[in-house]
Amino acid sequence: MSDIDWSELPSLSSLRSFEAAARLEGYSAAARSLNVTPAAVAQQVRALEDLVGAKLVRREGRGIVLTEAGRQLSAPVREAFALLASGVGDLRRAQVSRGIRATTTTFIVDAVILPKLSDFWRAHPDIQIAFVPGPCLVPVDFDGFDFGIRVGKPADWPDFNCDPLISCRKVFVAAPELAASAAPQDLPWILSEGPHDLRFLAEAGVDVSRIELRNIGGEIFEVEAAKRGVGAILATEVVVRQALADGALVELDLHHPEPSVYNVITPKEPVREPVRIFLDWLKEALGAPQV
Repeated sequence: MSDIDWSELPSLSSLRSFEAAARLEGYSAAARSLNVTPAAVAQQVRALEDLVGAKLVRREGRGIVLTEAGRQLSAPVREAFALLASGVGDLRRAQVSRGIRATTTTFIVDAVILPKLSDFWRAHPDIQIAFVPGPCLVPVDFDGFDFGIRVGKPADWPDFNCDPLISCRKVFVAAPELAASAAPQDLPWILSEGPHDLRFLAEAGVDVSRIELRNIGGEIFEVEAAKRGVGAILATEVVVRQALADGALVELDLHHPEPSVYNVITPKEPVREPVRIFLDWLKEALGAPQV
């Protein structure tokens, strides 16, 4: 196909006005379909006539009819708009049917989203969503994911939209037997996030230069390892809420004044309709965070 010379093409507005007027046989009906005034439609049609150098319509009674030139132009214009509408519709349907992929913090899906997800699927059975867990601090790759859930502040993601989702306390926890065996300063600590967790621990009053650190290979193992007495951990309250309620973990006598905020991270451009529907539901289901 040869390149299109856009300088030779009429404006989209004039073509739309002509197509509507020709199909509906009148300026008033065309104006209603396009949500403009009849005078605006007539002006656009006259501009198109000036460009092609031929009369396209003529008045007949209270409406209009096509001239020979108008009939010659009407068919390809209608076909072109039908092709555009079909292409846009196919793309929109494909985007709706394509599943959502989200990158999340390691435990937030299990602790917060899964208990409510059946409600979403009852309302939207055609929208599929897959969660890929990972560490809190890993950047979001929007080539592979529609959105991410991360802990931090909006300033941590200046190039993206960052909407608070959940705010909760930082808690320091251990298995009951381990917690009873020594003061927090003297316990072994499992800290997979490195410097950030050490900073929070130091701000809670622990001399981090004197503690025994145990790295078990990843954040995903921390809660289970803590429940088995391997070491104490720093977590968000929402992640260990059930373990605290069951007595598998207990809080240590350490406190941090700064809450942890889980944020929804999305690109600056508009998100797909299924993604918007899911995020609107998620924010409503979890409630506004108390930041």
